[in-house]
Amino acid sequence: MKSIRLFIIIFLTALLFVICLQSVQAVQAQTGNQSDTTGPDPNEVVNNQSDTTGNDPQEILNNQSDTTGNDIQEILNPGQGDNSFSSGSSGEVRVDRAAFDSSFEAAGISEAINLFEEAQAVEFGQQLGLNLFGEVASAQNIAQTLDDLYRQRGKRAAILYVVSLPDKLQLLLILANNQPIRKIIPEANRALLQQVTQEFRSKVSDPGRNTTYLDSAQKLYQWIIAPFDSVLKANQIDTLVFSMDKGLRSIPIAALYDGQQFLIEKYSVSIIPSFSLTDTRYFPITNTRMLAVGISESTQGQTPLPAVAVEVSALTNKLWSGQKLLNETSTINNFQAESRQQRFKIIHIATHAEFRPGRINNSYIQFWNAKLGFEQLRQLSRELAWQQEPKVEMIVLSACRTALGDHQAELGFVGLALQVGVKTALGSLWAVRDEASLGLMTKFYEQLRTAPIRSEALQKAQLAMLKGQVRIESGKLRLNEQNTLSLPPELTQGSLNLSHPYYWSAFTMTGNWN
Repeated sequence: MKSIRLFIIIFLTALLFVICLQSVQAVQAQTGNQSDTTGPDPNEVVNNQSDTTGNDPQEILNNQSDTTGNDIQEILNPGQGDNSFSSGSSGEVRVDRAAFDSSFEAAGISEAINLFEEAQAVEFGQQLGLNLFGEVASAQNIAQTLDDLYRQRGKRAAILYVVSLPDKLQLLLILANNQPIRKIIPEANRALLQQVTQEFRSKVSDPGRNTTYLDSAQKLYQWIIAPFDSVLKANQIDTLVFSMDKGLRSIPIAALYDGQQFLIEKYSVSIIPSFSLTDTRYFPITNTRMLAVGISESTQGQTPLPAVAVEVSALTNKLWSGQKLLNETSTINNFQAESRQQRFKIIHIATHAEFRPGRINNSYIQFWNAKLGFEQLRQLSRELAWQQEPKVEMIVLSACRTALGDHQAELGFVGLALQVGVKTALGSLWAVRDEASLGLMTKFYEQLRTAPIRSEALQKAQLAMLKGQVRIESGKLRLNEQNTLSLPPELTQGSLNLSHPYYWSAFTMTGNWN
């Protein structure tokens, strides 16, 4: 693929520059003379068209032969010659938000898309500890990729950039083989948008507040989705893929409401860090194997999750095929050993996990014997070569939660797939009731066996809960009229309606939606 060759060329160019620079420095150290270096410029943009059938942002990392321990996950070199980006005291590139806002507002639509793609790469790179450089995907490339994916899978997707400026909201929509469309929402200034967003998250994540979330859900729909309603309908869009600005990435977008329907009743949805940071290539995972890790008992002070034992067993024995590690067997060492023995395409982790504010390693996944920080998880994924072909396709955290509204926690949540070198991640924005998580996950994998794309499998699972098809009835989880799962005695032995969006809208797919 041309995109792979492009990224390799960029990496080799940068590597050659480093080698030349080291050689010059060595000569200078010996002779004390100044030397003119005419080696290649590592910031030079290689002006080749990329293959639009999908790119692999992990490709350079996958092929690196560097053994010094440096992070060479390089894709993007944001902001060359643009004052929207500045260098910090340690030399790293940072987003100058005021300058970015000004440049974005003045830019034409294609340039604005490039600016936002670059800014996203800088933000995610900083938080995740990744050094990203290279050429961002253009609007034309993105539109072509969407068309190629439609021809492969028969599903039409649109990319929606949601950019919050001090005095307005700007929306940029890319459709397959169409010119991008820009909409400006003056009333949705940054302060008001953040206020309504926080209100929505707070109310929808509390089932005790009934339908109080609907006002803010409808207001967000009117600002973000309604401006494109007619365009999306005319183009028969099936999937909406969001690239969101700071403070908006933890919106449970499935529960946006138009006054009659939730967004999930119209489209399957997912969130990406940016298009350039997403491996969009399609791979069928129907007949692949899963490694399922679960902890249903209390360990290291964590509350028990009784439904996890049912979840892990149902996934590996009935709904999918694979290997399970439950409770005392779910140690980090056992996880490594199982992963080395065979390649699992799906990593399903049903245990406490949390995306916290601050450095990425403040966030963790709870194993039986220890918490595994996300920097450690990244290192482990590299040791296990998840990002090398054949890649691990998807990681699922069925019992995680996120510090809602915190910028750094949002970056960790949305950037999980990028962080660990897989294509797709699925997790929850808040801690959902144990029975509901069991219902969503079992229905998701049931749908994944037949759904043409991953985001549609999630959509169908969420709709099944919304419509009452998946419910708790007489101490059993009912998946449909034929199939039930018995619940542990610690859980609800009566009945429970799971239609409130608290139970299903927290589950969010990030990265590759295909």
